[in-house]
Amino acid sequence: MSTSRTGQWIVGCCGAAIVVAAAGVVIVGVQSKDRNAGHGGSASELVPAKFGPAEPAVPVNPSSQEGTAGGTLGPVPITGTEGQLPGGVTENLVLQKGETFYGKGEGFFKDGDYAWATRYLRAEVDGHPDRFYPAYLLGLSLWKEGKLDEAITSLTSAASLDSGSVKARVNLGRVLNDAGSYEEALEVADEAISLDPESSPAHNVRGRALLNLGRKDEGVEAFKTAVEKDAANAYAQNNLGYALIGQGRFAEAVPYLEEAVRLDPAVGFFQNNLGMAYERTGQTDKAKEAYGRAVKAGGSDHAGPNLARLGGTVDDENITEGGQESSN
Repeated sequence: MSTSRTGQWIVGCCGAAIVVAAAGVVIVGVQSKDRNAGHGGSASELVPAKFGPAEPAVPVNPSSQEGTAGGTLGPVPITGTEGQLPGGVTENLVLQKGETFYGKGEGFFKDGDYAWATRYLRAEVDGHPDRFYPAYLLGLSLWKEGKLDEAITSLTSAASLDSGSVKARVNLGRVLNDAGSYEEALEVADEAISLDPESSPAHNVRGRALLNLGRKDEGVEAFKTAVEKDAANAYAQNNLGYALIGQGRFAEAVPYLEEAVRLDPAVGFFQNNLGMAYERTGQTDKAKEAYGRAVKAGGSDHAGPNLARLGGTVDDENITEGGQESSN
């Protein structure tokens, strides 16, 4: 990973975290120029879905051997800072005896308080810019805050600190996809795959980049590889189904979207995408059930209009929680 390329990545980011996908269907982080392409019907008949939540970040594991460049295993206390209040970036940050900025930041991150996590993690990075995990977790926290340019900078730093870290490159690729820097995302994904050809998330990120670049056939193949490497990757299953829908291959998309829903029925946009696949294969009753479950699960603003368009309601007795059809 060269410095000049890193600079190009940072400059190339547009900061756009949300894009609209194909009509009524959501992929994680893929842009479509024609939202109704391949679906038939008019724009008034199909309600476009919003971009779904980002795929979960690779969990942080400070005790892992990955990310140990320089001999650092996880968080290490900053000498002379326990219980003190240094100035500058650490102003108003409170540490009790024995606490570290990393430990506090990690705690806030786990609690979903990314603004405070970022403040503590930035203090740790400023004190120890040569440590992998603080830079890595800071990048994830900034991403969660929607600060894509800063997240790219931090994750690029983390990747440079550990030349063998797959997860740093996978998450950097995700942020680059979100930022619209698709060529750079593809390059990072390929680098991650060269480090670990069996990484399903890396192949999934590669598929997103290819689809965003309009290379649809290659995107489908990348998603298929992601599913082959890990059939339990619900996001890869969803994205493969989406890519097939984008090519008008609705019947082929159904089993992948059904599997995504089976793996994680609480994700509303998985259910909404499955509903669209059902609808386009003439399975109207199943489509209504899927749209209804999407409404109940939340996370898909357009599942409600899709359900209403088919004349269904969330009160229909055959719509159940958890993505399972009720039995008589």
